[in-house]
Amino acid sequence: MSLAQDIVRRRIVFVSRNMIGESLRHARAIKSLANVCLLGIAEDLPHQKKDDVFDDLACVDDANDPNQLIAAAREFAERDGELDRIVTTHELLLESVAVASEAVGLQGMSIATVRQVLDKSRLKPILQRAGISTARDQVLTGSEDARLFVGEVGFPIVLKPLGGSGGLATWCIRTAEQLDLALELMHPSTQKPVLAEEYLHGQELCIDTITIADEPQFHSICEYRPSVLEALEDPRIQWSCVMPRDINGDRYRAFVEQGLAAIRGLSIGNAMTHMEGFLVEGGIRFTDATLRPAGARIGPMLAFAYDIDPYIAWARVAVDGCFDGPWERKYAVGTIFLRGLGSGLVKEVHGMKTIESQIGDLLTDVQLPRAGAAKAVTYTGDGYITVRHPETRAVEDALDFIARTVEITYSHPESSSSMGGSATEQWKERLGYSDKQLYKPAWENDPVPAIREG
Repeated sequence: MSLAQDIVRRRIVFVSRNMIGESLRHARAIKSLANVCLLGIAEDLPHQKKDDVFDDLACVDDANDPNQLIAAAREFAERDGELDRIVTTHELLLESVAVASEAVGLQGMSIATVRQVLDKSRLKPILQRAGISTARDQVLTGSEDARLFVGEVGFPIVLKPLGGSGGLATWCIRTAEQLDLALELMHPSTQKPVLAEEYLHGQELCIDTITIADEPQFHSICEYRPSVLEALEDPRIQWSCVMPRDINGDRYRAFVEQGLAAIRGLSIGNAMTHMEGFLVEGGIRFTDATLRPAGARIGPMLAFAYDIDPYIAWARVAVDGCFDGPWERKYAVGTIFLRGLGSGLVKEVHGMKTIESQIGDLLTDVQLPRAGAAKAVTYTGDGYITVRHPETRAVEDALDFIARTVEITYSHPESSSSMGGSATEQWKERLGYSDKQLYKPAWENDPVPAIREG
């Protein structure tokens, strides 16, 4: 390579806890861009120090520590040349990446932007000033705050951390006894506040956007079936997402308008965003937002709905500051996450022959639970099945059929009345998974078939 060619190469640093699964897919997308030298920072490196994706790799003890990221970035700069950008797709790493980027003088999402979105106590006032409706809430710094909030809104209420997202750290509190247990486990204080929200009854939705220079260029709607909290509370539920074919009708109009207004009000620059809220009696209520590609297989669902590569789409936004649309929404798409009653290890999956014979032509992506894998504690289960069809109703019917047909057995079968231990044990387990990083099911890091074209 000539000196002139080397000068125009962009040195992009991608940060992840590990470089497998979805993280590796996003890294490969960056690598595919023009004139990119890809550098990686992770807690766990691939078995080989370098492969066909990374030009250089650095290992850190804690990717959430900005000082460790800064040190690794400076070593890259000394060894490989001046850096252009540091990026991540992990919610809990967004702030540390922003701190590191500013410390080494790189362009990218600012610390202030990240904090105003991820800290729900900052996010909601910004949305409200923009005329966006949100769930009623209260920042709790002690037990008495929680009891006063219950006195105002009544049971049930929702408790969640101020920063980040992910269902495992969220509780639906229905009684005074449950509130006492949650407060005992979470210990809200001025150093570690907790957010209390009113419980919303209605259809939970998300809106995913691509924004360039503060202006949304693309949006998509997905319905949750049922809400995340309902799926967390009942392990019999095989939770699903539906991406309807038509998102321009009256049903979604107000949600889309408020969602796009919210993104404009946040002034996020170039980003993929994911916001969640509810269609409730009397209007819309938004609950959460983040500055990353959506989880729960929503990215690959976008691929099937539009026949695009969602990983390349993210890389073009995060690194190139570009959007390659507009795209045509050709299909409705749905994903159901497979789980069942029981505990221990996955033994068998029943019903797939029936699924393949009855709706095989609708199947686009299937990741069955892996025999011998520990049962997932999260609502996204032990595997998933994605279907698509030009008609939304056909997708919804297929998901319902899968939910009735597929059955998973585990090494320790349990009756529907046995939820795998006391509430205290279950909540402690969930809190333990959520303290540092969101729990990932086994399928998250398994090889996934390439997205089928056409």
